[in-house]
Amino acid sequence: MAAPEERDLTQEQTEKLLQFQDLTGIESMDQCRHTLEQHNWNIEAAVQDRLNEQEGVPSVFNPPPSRPLQVNTADHRIYSYVVSRPQPRGLLGWGYYLIMLPFRFTYYTILDIFRFALRFIRPDPRSRVTDPVGDIVSFMHSFEEKYGRAHPVFYQGTYSQALNDAKRELRFLLVYLHGDDHQDSDEFCRNT
Repeated sequence: MAAPEERDLTQEQTEKLLQFQDLTGIESMDQCRHTLEQHNWNIEAAVQDRLNEQEGVPSVFNPPPSRPLQVNTADHRIYSYVVSRPQPRGLLGWGYYLIMLPFRFTYYTILDIFRFALRFIRPDPRSRVTDPVGDIVSFMHSFEEKYGRAHPVFYQGTYSQALNDAKRELRFLLVYLHGDDHQDSDEFCRNT
């Protein structure tokens, strides 16, 4: 006599169940039936999912908890001066090294002071961005005033937000860098 779970199976479902069991090598009928029910009795999808699980890929019904990728946009520039000079050899090499040491020290000290002072006179323009979303909104308004409302949809968020959304939704991300100074910008914006 058939088990209570197997009584409500149609002939077609029973054939699929046996075929799935043969293809995957799973001995438990309950596990085979459960997998097939998850895939709406689509044997191809069930077999593919089972083979993926055997290769270490998580099942589409039990995905690992995913965290959205966080992009850190902080400035991580590190200034280092690496000068690869061969080590002085011999008495003449060491003599030249010791004579040039005060000049080299003075040169690099003055250069560092000059670079430090230059940061106050002409700061890095990337550090002036305080409200990226506000910059995007103002760009959209100026773009629509200049070129009209017929344009691709602009993402209203930061680059890192757009990147995170594109990764989460598995979509392509097209980034357009606009420069008013370029000679072809006006024509491109009007005709695209």
